[in-house]
Parts: sequence; structure tokens; C-alpha cells
Amino acid sequence: MFKENLTDLRAYDPGPPIAEIMRSYGLTKIVKLDSNENVYGASPKVAEAIAGAALLPHLYPDCRDLDLRSDLSRRLGVRQNQFLFGTGLDEIIVLISRAFLNPAASIVMAWPTFYEYYCHARIEGAEVRRVPLAENGGHDLDAMQAAIDETTRIVWICNPNNPTGTYVDERSLTAFIAKVPSDVLIVLDEAYIDFVTAGDFPHSLNLIKQHPNVLVLRTFSKSYGLASFRIGYAIGTPRVINEIDKVRPPFNNPRLSQIAALAALQDQPFMQSCVRRNGEVRRMTTDFLNRRGISYYPTQANFIFIRTDRAQALQEQCRRRGFLISAFDGGIRVTLGKADDMRKLLAILESALVDLATEQEM
Repeated sequence: MFKENLTDLRAYDPGPPIAEIMRSYGLTKIVKLDSNENVYGASPKVAEAIAGAALLPHLYPDCRDLDLRSDLSRRLGVRQNQFLFGTGLDEIIVLISRAFLNPAASIVMAWPTFYEYYCHARIEGAEVRRVPLAENGGHDLDAMQAAIDETTRIVWICNPNNPTGTYVDERSLTAFIAKVPSDVLIVLDEAYIDFVTAGDFPHSLNLIKQHPNVLVLRTFSKSYGLASFRIGYAIGTPRVINEIDKVRPPFNNPRLSQIAALAALQDQPFMQSCVRRNGEVRRMTTDFLNRRGISYYPTQANFIFIRTDRAQALQEQCRRRGFLISAFDGGIRVTLGKADDMRKLLAILESALVDLATEQEM
């Protein structure tokens, strides 16, 4: 009755509702640091734009996202026919997988990285080749290249990587792309690009000009604080964009999402203030971890991955104290919150790590 491909997959689990957690633990406040959201919210101009917009509930939205497309085209120096918009990057990942994959195909991806690459390849029946991250938490590009063969249709590179926050530098990425066959799509997922401060981060839009098989993904969910509006986009050659567009549902971006994204895009000072504050908290957090000798991966995103073999226990202890974080094999991922919240959380983590170490010794 159902696709056999679904057997080893899991539905996305957002965890229990915040109200339920508060009741269970007798809390009056929850600090949500488990989904890499923008803790500073969205530009006030977003609410103003929505309040002043004609709702037109009886009409379908603009199928081509023309106002947003035009503004992004001007800002990024990319032609308007090189964009494809989706209901967040999640939908764009679905569309890419649907357009390129079948049971005879394979993909290559790092692991751990964003789970949706794996999920939607399996839904299409494709083979998934998961290449373990290097010891430094970054992509092992040599091993990923070795995993490519004549069946490979897509290589996924999350840059910066989720959940580790590490990045592939321009020299390494350029060398890697040059070795990948031209009929393999290389997807650079840059959901967190606005938080990057590294000087050697790749200029991916230039790579599209040199390599037609490169596709770049970006989103309004992170630095622009529009996660609830679900709008992201892909940038590529017109040929690649046109092929993916064939499997895109019509009218997939609601009118209010388009209005919100355009308003957020036009308030660059607000977005840049979010990025600046994120950088300040990132430095404060890494300084703390360095002083305490707590292991972590250097991050270029709005979250940090702290290495520990007691991730589940740490997640539970933080939850009991009103902080939501994410547990993974080998560590915890923590959204970089507001400065006061992070100071409290770091103190909780330090205490919890000491307690857990004591338990192990007993």
C-alpha cells in the first residue's frame, strides 16, 4: 500500500509543545534554542508591510514572486530567470530530489548534515552515500569525491554545515567542484551564509558562472527571522532552474510570505544588527568554552555544536531548567541566544557536565 522506500524513514519530530514542557516541569519561561531560529525576531517593517497590504484572500498569489525576484536580482547581480522560490528550503530540497532522482540514481552527502537531503532521496528510491565528517567536523571532500560514480546525480554540501557549524573554504570547494563530473548537480545549501565572518568563505554565485552544475540555496528563515513564513530560494543557471520549476506546485508561496520577505530584505540594517549581535554572542560563548576546556566545533553559523557523549542527558537537564537544545550523536547543538540567556545556559551546561562526569566515575 505504501512505498517500500518509506520503511527506514522517520517523520519530522518537533518535540513536545512548549506549553506541555512548561506544565511538565513547572516552568514559567522557556528559552527556545533548539531550531536555529533568529532569537532577535524579524524586522518591524515586516509587520508594517503585512498590516498595510491588501489581503486579497480570494486570489491566488503571484506565481512568479515577481517583486521579490526583481529585488533579489538587483541586490545579488543575478538574472531574474535564475531564481526559484519555495516554501522554505525544505520544499526546494523536495523539488530538487523529485526533478533529479530515481531508483537508479545516487546522492553523496556528508554525515551528519541536514537530514532532509537523505529523506527525500530515499523517498525517490535513490541510493544515499553518507560520508562521515572529518575529525574537525567539516566535510571530507576527498572521501565525498571518491563516493561519486556514474549513478550519482546530486552532491549536497551544507555550508556552513548543520549541525556542526563548520564550513568549506573557497579554495577547497573550488578544487572539489573542478573534479566533479559536469552532469552531477552540486547543491550548496547556504541557509546560514549571513552569519559567516570567515574571509575565505566561497563566493558561490561566481561559481555558478563557471560551473553550470552548481545550484545555491538560501533562505529568509534564519538571518531575516521569517521562519514561520516559510520562504527560501534557489539560484542556478536558467536550464537547471527551468527543469526544477517543472515539478514545483503552482502558487506555492503565499502572498503574505512574499510581502514579508520583501519587507525584510529591504531592511538590511535590522538584519545586519542581528548578525552583529550573533557574532558578539558567538565570541562570548567560544571564549567561555575555551576557558573551561569544553570541546566544540568552531562555528560560522547562529548555533554551536558542543561535543559530548552525554547529549541526551544534557538535553534533559537543560529542559528541566527551561532551555531547549538539540541532542545528536556525539554532541548537542545550541542556537546562539541573546547574551543574558546564553550566560545562564552556559552556567547550566558547565554544572551539568561536571555532574555527569561525576556520575560516570562513580
